[in-house]
Amino acid sequence: MMKPKYLNPLIDYIFKKIFGDEKHKEILISFLNSLEIESQGRKIVDLQILNNANEKRFKRDKFSILDIKAKLDNGDLVNIEVQILPYDHMLQRTMYYWAKLYSDQLNQGEDYGALNDTVVVNVLGYNQFPHRKIHSVYQIRDKESGEKLGDFLEIHFLEIRKIEESQQEINEDLKGWLLFLSDPENQRLMKLGKEKEEMGKAINLLEELSRSREERAIAEEREKALRDELSFRKAALEKGLREGRAEGREEGREEGREEGREEGREEGRVLGKEEGRAEGIVEGLEKGMLQEKLNTAKKLLQKGMALSEVAEITGLSSEEIEGLS
Repeated sequence: MMKPKYLNPLIDYIFKKIFGDEKHKEILISFLNSLEIESQGRKIVDLQILNNANEKRFKRDKFSILDIKAKLDNGDLVNIEVQILPYDHMLQRTMYYWAKLYSDQLNQGEDYGALNDTVVVNVLGYNQFPHRKIHSVYQIRDKESGEKLGDFLEIHFLEIRKIEESQQEINEDLKGWLLFLSDPENQRLMKLGKEKEEMGKAINLLEELSRSREERAIAEEREKALRDELSFRKAALEKGLREGRAEGREEGREEGREEGREEGREEGRVLGKEEGRAEGIVEGLEKGMLQEKLNTAKKLLQKGMALSEVAEITGLSSEEIEGLS
């Protein structure tokens, strides 16, 4: 099988090489403008990439978090992160990183008025939300009137896997960037690259990175680590299901026997005993099946799997799963 011409731009190492380099920051400016950040109310014309100098080499640090931090021309801060695999507690983690970025602006003794608005952008290679929107934006607003408290916080989610199914109306520039991230070898993208200067630069840069043996080796090592993590999760899931079934069956049988005996004794008749045992066994087995699912769900949560994935696999409701934690 032939290797793809281009490396996957959703590998966070490659994403940062393209969007997180001060030398071609116009690519990041174009991408952020396509998100139509409401707190800006205008086009971003310039920015400063803050963490480019601290880039790590990931052969020795496969699971570090790669993000891009930038300061916009009006002082506002933006943090962009890519996640290919589902991450449990992603929403809590997003709020934590927003709060840290927001609060770290002040030195001791400085006035709160010096705080700039902060925007977080999560580019996801999996589905985080049950709705079909590919681009979601969250802010702080009044529950009844919808009035915005302020521009302090704005969080964007781009769910790349929804690109085919989503009917959401989005602007043409964002459509182009989504196509670049999801299918960089698409022929339509080549046409866009000729029409949009920043898109053309991003395509050319991805082509250069893909031709470099060193960059391809690092990217493939990063991708291999992701595949290994996915295999580990799958193995943990299968083991959890096996153990859950065994524990559930045994508990169900024991409960069924005991309840059947108890009901049979209370009936005091042979027929009553038999019926009681039968009903007890059925009820016990049902309880055992539920217990099996609960045991499996608990193990999957402990392995770090997202709640939505656990619900889909076990057939339990979100409320039943949340009650385990």
